[in-house]
Amino acid sequence: MIRLFVSDIDGCLAMPYEPFDLTRLGELARASREAGPPCVGASMPAVSICSGRSYAYVEAMAQLLAVSTPVLFESGAGMFDMTTGLSTLHPDLSPKIVAELFEIRSFMESIVLARPGLSVDYGKRAQAGLVGTVENGLFEVLDEITPWVSEHFPNHNTFHTHISIDVVPAGLTKKEGLEWLGRTVGVSLEEIAFIGDTNGDIGAMQACGYSFAPKNAQSSVKAIADHVSNLDDIGAVLEAYELAVAR
Repeated sequence: MIRLFVSDIDGCLAMPYEPFDLTRLGELARASREAGPPCVGASMPAVSICSGRSYAYVEAMAQLLAVSTPVLFESGAGMFDMTTGLSTLHPDLSPKIVAELFEIRSFMESIVLARPGLSVDYGKRAQAGLVGTVENGLFEVLDEITPWVSEHFPNHNTFHTHISIDVVPAGLTKKEGLEWLGRTVGVSLEEIAFIGDTNGDIGAMQACGYSFAPKNAQSSVKAIADHVSNLDDIGAVLEAYELAVAR
């Protein structure tokens, strides 16, 4: 039984830097309001978010979708509860990890000095992020960052999309985020459905009870999803929610 439906943002609820489909998001918001928080025996699963985006963006999306269940930002390293207005950082985010992320962020800064089309994401605290486009050399920079992180900080993972690179501490990925969220609201991983589209979502998709991928997902994500939609982004999310309701 699925009691909690969790969605990524970029590539799922919306495509990054493109206008929101407010009509379709409104459909999910209505379902979210009707479902409310996760309850035993409820006819609809509650709705939540788990995104690599920073706190402020995830908070805004939670408000847009009328989410009453806590949501996860920075890949699950932070949690925000719209019913109380309070945010919390993951208990495993230690001062040592914060110091390591500072060094990784400094390395990213040294790289982007020569690439004006790229920039460090200063909105993040629990991971080191960089944003840009493939045309401005994002994947070339990825080829520099990935081996450097593996050599100097092997306890961190390097994930990417077509507009971002995120270095995420091991143990603070979306998988651990879902575990934390489940403990917080009293829902097991087997009772959680998750939809994601990039390699940073794979661990969470493998750990949850049922996983979905939109048509626009990376091939590695489609390969492990329980259900792959023929629809893109928000269309796939709405389809996935209907399937979660059926389960």
